[in-house]
Amino acid sequence: MKIRKEFLRSLIEFSQLKGLEIGALDSPLVTPAELAGQGKIYYLDHLSTEDLRGKYQHDDSVNLDKIVSVDFICPDGDVVQATNEEKFDYVIASHVVEHTPDLLNFLKEMNNILRPGGMLLLVIPDKRFTFDSNRPETTFGSVLRAFLAKDKKPGVDSVYDHFSMATKVNGHNRWHGIINKDDETLLISEDVAWEAAQNVNEKDAYYDVHVHVFTPRSFFEILRKASSHDIVDFEVHNFKDTPIGQIEFLVGLKKPIVDLSENQKKQYLETMPNLPLESILSPYMPQIKSLSSALEALTKTNQNLQDALEALRAKFDDREKAIVDSEERLRLAQSTLDRKSVRLVLLLIDKVFSTLRRRKR
Repeated sequence: MKIRKEFLRSLIEFSQLKGLEIGALDSPLVTPAELAGQGKIYYLDHLSTEDLRGKYQHDDSVNLDKIVSVDFICPDGDVVQATNEEKFDYVIASHVVEHTPDLLNFLKEMNNILRPGGMLLLVIPDKRFTFDSNRPETTFGSVLRAFLAKDKKPGVDSVYDHFSMATKVNGHNRWHGIINKDDETLLISEDVAWEAAQNVNEKDAYYDVHVHVFTPRSFFEILRKASSHDIVDFEVHNFKDTPIGQIEFLVGLKKPIVDLSENQKKQYLETMPNLPLESILSPYMPQIKSLSSALEALTKTNQNLQDALEALRAKFDDREKAIVDSEERLRLAQSTLDRKSVRLVLLLIDKVFSTLRRRKR
């Protein structure tokens, strides 16, 4: 929360400004108390305050007493109509864009309700550190299809993938290279996913799921293509990559003050972060460091084993040499003994014959 608030305040001077926060529930980034009469904040959600309390009455993660007072109810995703075409100086959408069936239309609507020069703050989960880690990144082609089809609800594909691929992944483990088999355990099941997909297909059911999954790189690639094809116009005013230990990145988009010329359009496209390889890999550096340390330890262990093996080989060679030397000494001794034995036998024979000769005389 602290990182979000600091980022927000680096973008917006709230004094006398009119803002809208979407889906704040019980954790708004801006409150009337914080503004102290120096500005105005409104809240928009898909249900009224009372209905939200009813929806989350059994959810221990939501503080029912802190659910904001909803000013605008938007049950169908049409933000422009829900806000009566009012204009705002800034809009905040924290963990919202991944739920929108039609991302490009959502961005267009944000542009429509902002005053010229207005700011849009997006807080977006980084799929690499969330339960979406096994899902492929959303592409521009998929959001373009939804835009042209004017999707109003998550489709069969999004619903099935959300329920069948969500895992118990632990962001802390991912950041620090800790391998835990429980992280790959499914949160729900493929059977539930199949049933939900059937309900979408046969009963036009609505499920609040993550329609999209992003990394910073994939999100800006979608935004760049949407801008180059004149679907949306936003300048990337600020960006904060997923901090170490966190699961989300932050984007500040600014609406142009006037309609853009071709040259200005090009300049706006140049504000899109061209994330270098180091930035793409940076979230994995703690894991790489951990793996590097493990590899270093294994290398040291292997070297110790090699040294021990060499020592054993040296001892073996010494013993082999000692055996050869002993065998040679034994051979020489035997040879000497054999020569002495022959001499002794000859002496005995000589004595025997000498004795026999004396007796004959």
